[in-house]
Amino acid sequence: MKKMIAMLLTGMLCAGLLAGCGSSSSAPAAGAAADQKEETTEAVEETTEAAGDAVEAAAQAATGEAAEAAAPAATGEQAAAAPAEGAAGQTFTVGFDAEYPPYGYLDEATGDYTGFDLELAQEVCNRRGWILVKQPIDWNTKDMEINSGAVDCLWNGMTYTGREEEYTWSDPYVSNSIVVAVMADSDIQTKADLAGKNVVAQSGSSALTALQNDPGDGSNDENLALAATFNSLEEIADYNSAFMNMSAGIYHAIAVDIGVARHQLSTNEGKYRILDEEISKEEYAIAFKLGNTELRDQVQETLNEMAADGTVNAIAEKYAEDQLPEMLIIGK
Repeated sequence: MKKMIAMLLTGMLCAGLLAGCGSSSSAPAAGAAADQKEETTEAVEETTEAAGDAVEAAAQAATGEAAEAAAPAATGEQAAAAPAEGAAGQTFTVGFDAEYPPYGYLDEATGDYTGFDLELAQEVCNRRGWILVKQPIDWNTKDMEINSGAVDCLWNGMTYTGREEEYTWSDPYVSNSIVVAVMADSDIQTKADLAGKNVVAQSGSSALTALQNDPGDGSNDENLALAATFNSLEEIADYNSAFMNMSAGIYHAIAVDIGVARHQLSTNEGKYRILDEEISKEEYAIAFKLGNTELRDQVQETLNEMAADGTVNAIAEKYAEDQLPEMLIIGK
């Protein structure tokens, strides 16, 4: 483009000069010479002005062409950079209790959060091309976390039973029981022996709900009557602290999920035991914000594939000491 403009300018200048020179006469008179000089000057000025106009027009054309060429390219790049909703590369944030083994906890050897539920979540993300974000939360504020959008789901031994209308749920995948854990040398042998004892459960847990909730239809009267015999029913932030405090003699017993209790027994051999009598039975599922069926369906689809090809069971086998394989109900 620059070369064409230069050639055009040169040609127009030469044409103007030749036009001026071609009007000279062989009889040089002073007046004629003056007239000729004036005409030549005017021709050169007109030619120069025309050339300038041509250069400006050519430059504007070049700029417009470049802008038109760049616009589609930029639009295409922006479209490619913006991931579609649900596409590979999106984050999937799981809210969990970081002190709830074997479902979610800090592995001190690696410095990473792990557990049965977090391993399941990681495999779902691997298969869908998502990025897993493990977000420890205060379990007592789990509703605020999911309703605010801070987390995409609650996946950490989350009790489905009795909360069916509070969240959008996956299918249940683990069968759970609420049990009573005591010191191995405790004189407490049955639930009746809890009379006059100090009992503790995690804040916001289904164990606490089982001992406090009155649905009004008589279905939980037995547990309410049991709790009425306690000297106290305390709440605590996490179960690791509950077991440490029971070891220190602060509590006599802990109402706890059986998977968590079994993990404490397997990692502290001979220190604790579980009463034969259960408080209640329930099921675990993944909780999503009420109405978020799209994300639930995506996770459920992949989880079903994992159950069908044996991956769920293979992950559960890593927690065999906690008897997780026997607790699985997904795919059965």
